[in-house]
Amino acid sequence: MRAVVALTKLNLAGSLRRQIHLATLLLAVLLMGLPLYVHQFSLGTNGFSRVSTDFGLTIMNFFAVGLAIFVTSSSIPRELENRSVHTLLVRPVRRYQYILSHFVANITILGASLLLLGAAFTTALAFMTGKIDLSLLVAVYGFFLQGAVITAVCLAISTKASPALTGTAGAFVYLVGILPQAFIRFFLVEDRDSPFSAGLARLLKSIVPDLSLFNLKDAVVHQLYYNPLYPVSMTLYAMAWVAVSVLIATFLFGSRDL
Repeated sequence: MRAVVALTKLNLAGSLRRQIHLATLLLAVLLMGLPLYVHQFSLGTNGFSRVSTDFGLTIMNFFAVGLAIFVTSSSIPRELENRSVHTLLVRPVRRYQYILSHFVANITILGASLLLLGAAFTTALAFMTGKIDLSLLVAVYGFFLQGAVITAVCLAISTKASPALTGTAGAFVYLVGILPQAFIRFFLVEDRDSPFSAGLARLLKSIVPDLSLFNLKDAVVHQLYYNPLYPVSMTLYAMAWVAVSVLIATFLFGSRDL
């Protein structure tokens, strides 16, 4: 465990040197100004709040996905390319500890970024509306779980693939994972009458994580009811996919001839 913590700190220091956090800080500033910008359209209090919330959460969602793919797709391949991994593995560090440290470091960056963005946006919205809506943080938590799953999947792929291929695969997993069943049923089957495309889409969705389960944005924006235990089930589902993906990453990385 001590080795995992030490390697995690090392990976976090490397991310700080690459100044990844500057993108988060810039986006936080933009999100703080978003409610004021939307307010200029004079949509009324209710319309202003919904439009601002929808727009802000959508930005955070895409940022979380992009950050997870960008950071994870290059972390291990970069160390393999410059051979710094050899220096680490000659010490009493097991390969599973190396993989686990990369995952922990990446989701720490993701979690800290989303926490900052969520706090900045909630504060700005509260300043404009006069009330604090903590339900926004539930949607942000869903984005974090989604990003954690994407991070774990990309981590497994990156042990054998280049950064470009890993990034492409991560984007593919995201696009297929958020594909709703209603789209398959109504667009591919009823509208286009393409059972082959529908069958292929269902097959792909069955082998990738269902990322649509982490989307609580619509429920938060439109104040729809959801089971209070739903975030718990989301967490368990994410933990299952993370565990499987990290195990696969450990196996694939262990099979590499370094």
